Amino acid sequence: METKRMHDRMFIFIEKLLSKFFAKAYINFFERAIVEEFEMVKIKEKDKILHIGCGPLPNTLISLAKNIKAIYTGIDKDREAIEIARKIISEYNLDIKVEEGNALSYPISDFDIIIVSFGVEPRNEVFERIRRDCKKNAKIICRKQWDFLDTIFGKRELPDGFEVISYHKRRDLIKSYLLRPS
Repeated sequence: METKRMHDRMFIFIEKLLSKFFAKAYINFFERAIVEEFEMVKIKEKDKILHIGCGPLPNTLISLAKNIKAIYTGIDKDREAIEIARKIISEYNLDIKVEEGNALSYPISDFDIIIVSFGVEPRNEVFERIRRDCKKNAKIICRKQWDFLDTIFGKRELPDGFEVISYHKRRDLIKSYLLRPS
């Protein structure tokens, strides 16, 4: 578990640093993979999408907004990450709202799709809150590492109280699950 925390802190630091310099290259590299990942969700134009833990490089939101019309919002607990994210989004001239917010208190009941980033903590509490307060028939995207990486990062079980509808293995060793509250 300590290895996971250290990895998360290091990743956050590197993401902030690199997002200022390599954002466009990173987004271009992963754009197709993200669009493919979200084919299982079948996003509609009027869908309201919330990305919890969007970070300083809101790659998922930018890639989706460039390709699929919907209403996009990203939150992160880190104020500096949000400031960087806003600057990057402004370069794309996309209608994406990002703001400082905590998944344990941010209003989620109006969202049709909720994306939970891989490193969001406290994970169990966040998913319990989503299960309890999300919109009926909301689609939840849960990201975790591929199973063979469990020995490095610690085993991350899927959250309790959800049913797996589908999953997608991304090429960056993240497995994305489409869930719904059970």
